[in-house]
Amino acid sequence: MAKYSRHDESVLHFATSKSNSLRTTVPAYIVNQFDLKKGNKLNWYIENGSVVIQVAKQEIE
Repeated sequence: MAKYSRHDESVLHFATSKSNSLRTTVPAYIVNQFDLKKGNKLNWYIENGSVVIQVAKQEIE
């Protein structure tokens, strides 16, 4: 079970002025719960009609 049951909302913005891609902000409580750092990668996929975001496993060097 998740450490937090909090729900948060993010607003989508254009990634650049010349791009159709969108970006959003990961809420701080999620960053803290998963100890996310700059450069971490997230996998996005659709499962049963919902968007699922998964922290990508980091390769150990």
